[in-house]
Amino acid sequence: MRTTSQLRSLWSPACSVPLTTLTLHSGARISVAKAAGEAFRAIDAVMQAADYAPRSADTGAFCCRKITGGSGYSLHAYGIAADYNWNSNPFRSDGRLVTDMPSRMVDAIVGIRTKGGQPVFRWGGAFTSVKDAMHFEVVASRTELQRGIDWSTVRMTKPDPKKPKTWPVLQLNDTGPTVQRLQKRLAKLGFDPGTIDGHFGADTRRAVREFQKSRALDVDGTVGLQTWTALLTDQPPTPDEKSPVKRDRRPDADPGKLPILERGDEGRFVERVQQALNRHGFDPGAIDGSFGEDTERAVLAFQKKQRLDRDGVVGERTWKALLANPKPT
Repeated sequence: MRTTSQLRSLWSPACSVPLTTLTLHSGARISVAKAAGEAFRAIDAVMQAADYAPRSADTGAFCCRKITGGSGYSLHAYGIAADYNWNSNPFRSDGRLVTDMPSRMVDAIVGIRTKGGQPVFRWGGAFTSVKDAMHFEVVASRTELQRGIDWSTVRMTKPDPKKPKTWPVLQLNDTGPTVQRLQKRLAKLGFDPGTIDGHFGADTRRAVREFQKSRALDVDGTVGLQTWTALLTDQPPTPDEKSPVKRDRRPDADPGKLPILERGDEGRFVERVQQALNRHGFDPGAIDGSFGEDTERAVLAFQKKQRLDRDGVVGERTWKALLANPKPT
């Protein structure tokens, strides 16, 4: 199996890899290399099947930093490592393994393969000199991952049409058999997802957004519990105030559980972004719940002032900054 040095070389340069942010089945979010997105989706499917919930407070992935106790960059800096529930799976320099992860779940994750038969992950709890039970790292190359994950090697719960909570969160760029089932469901309900190919592309996202709008859901293009509930229960088009889907309206929601928003999105969360931008002194245009050009321009200006990545996307870090009280000028 490849060494850390070999993986650094394969995935270099550090700290500048294109990233994607994944919403996990528990609601926690991690940012990983785009090329490794499907692989970490597979981990989440295994964890969901094992009823193991990553916590927002102590789960994370990409971080531009040096390796613990060493001089080179950590694999986190390449977007190919993630740490899950570190408070109950601590790093141990004494070689003692402390973990709450079921051994069958760990074995299932380590058993994930690419379509070319290559191993995908290594577990830090199996390290010899130290034990890093929170840690899973990719051991495949970009080229190997481009062939796709062999989903027949992923021990996942078969989603139950009668239980929306058994279905995984899906979003743009996800792939796999569950995406294909989503596409078939959308097509059956009259929302064209494009080619039914198991790839959550722009056409599928557009169909999801159209469905969400028709069912008075938040129009964010992400298929979570609310959207699965509406899809699987044949919820008819209904005015927002009569929607049977329960929604969290708390103004102090955890930034890690708020939806990722970008240009083209609509809904109450976009309105919250616009209100927060106004509060911080950045004009988003009309407070209308529509993420248009003016709102994107305001987000970019806010991110620049806050020294955040200027991508115009409202993710966890931007949400956190927006929800903070404005600094006096």
